[in-house]
Amino acid sequence: MNLLGAIIWKNILEYRRYPMEIAFTFLMPIVWFLPTYFLIVSFAPQGTSIGLASWIGTDNFFSFYMIGLIVGYFTATIFWSMGFSLKRLMDIGMLETIWVCPISKLMYIIGESLFSLIRLMYEITILIFMYKLVFRMAVPPAIWQTIPYFIPFIFLMYGFGIAFAALVLLVKDANTMIDTSNFLVQTLTGTQNPPQVFPRFFLAISLAIPITYFLDIIRVHTLAINPLVPYWMEIAIFITASMLFPIIGVWLFKHIDHRCRIQGSLHVH
Repeated sequence: MNLLGAIIWKNILEYRRYPMEIAFTFLMPIVWFLPTYFLIVSFAPQGTSIGLASWIGTDNFFSFYMIGLIVGYFTATIFWSMGFSLKRLMDIGMLETIWVCPISKLMYIIGESLFSLIRLMYEITILIFMYKLVFRMAVPPAIWQTIPYFIPFIFLMYGFGIAFAALVLLVKDANTMIDTSNFLVQTLTGTQNPPQVFPRFFLAISLAIPITYFLDIIRVHTLAINPLVPYWMEIAIFITASMLFPIIGVWLFKHIDHRCRIQGSLHVH
């Protein structure tokens, strides 16, 4: 707990040193949503879409996209905070220093992600209030009933994030890998579009990613849409993945960390 607290405090001090980053915390959620907002105004008046209804059974495009946006924020935060924290240590020449400290390396990257999650909650709160005040668009009330599902989802994403941090130790130049992986995961899991529109090959890949089922579960509860697969199957796959992926991620990280120590490749960036 002392280690996690020290890492969070370190990140808070870094955050406070850059006032423009604090300002962008307020502005970026609005900037990210502006293109979609104008698309809604142009092609989905009142936030409804007949085309969307033909695929999933609801025409509420705004709520459909808003749910995907929130889940996408969580996904991107885990990818960036865990994977990129190691890349940043490489860039500033501190990876070897951290690695010889008598601390748990897993706890270190988890601590790096906790501040990002706290900041994420802050940004999502701003996003919800601003969309209500500026755009007159509110999230569907039923979404608050799905909050308990986010607890196993965080465990699932931490499994992904820890495994991804292990790959950063191998690949070294993580910028392109993080950008590409984050984009592909968000696209294939349906954060911005229903997976039903994919060709069969891409739909098969989408159904192989547990995040797809979590996103569909939230939308089924909130929008009363038709599920991708039988609902009981979605729940079973999601809960099983939430228990297995953290174990797989930790094992992979320890295995690659041990391999890098044996080969002496941590200093090769």
